[in-house]
Amino acid sequence: MSNITNSGTPAVTSAQAWKAKTTSGTPLTVPSGNVCLVRAPGLQAFVQHGMIPNRLMPLVQKAMKTGQMDDVNPQDIDDETMMDLLEMFNTVTAYCVVEPKVHNVPRTEDGKPLPLDQRDPELLYADEVDFQDQVFIFNVAVGGTADLEKFRRETEAFMEPVRPS
Repeated sequence: MSNITNSGTPAVTSAQAWKAKTTSGTPLTVPSGNVCLVRAPGLQAFVQHGMIPNRLMPLVQKAMKTGQMDDVNPQDIDDETMMDLLEMFNTVTAYCVVEPKVHNVPRTEDGKPLPLDQRDPELLYADEVDFQDQVFIFNVAVGGTADLEKFRRETEAFMEPVRPS
């Protein structure tokens, strides 16, 4: 379908075509070598949908203003902030990955993650996606791949205290 009408003016994009561009996803090879379809709604969408924990809002607000992550010393991050950061990556991964469908981490009544042996084995949950893949997806979702190598190096240094689960 052409984007130009017979009169030479641009054709108006239909609502269905517009939605398809934002929901169908783009193929992305993540650091683990897996390939997924992701949508990249931008940081503003994460804020609008309440995916950013309050404790992380100052970092996110500065990133939105400057276009880059603030220089944060990993030793200055307390355990609660670290848990909020990990939860944000899980939530963003579930939101952005279109295929395969990634599900939010199910919780027990007291808010703890449901143990793996009590989950549906047919489903892929966000906390089962490699952490480096989550960080990569987050970066693509908030701004593309132009500064991906720099972001990857900075994030690895920032997240060094996190042990794989």
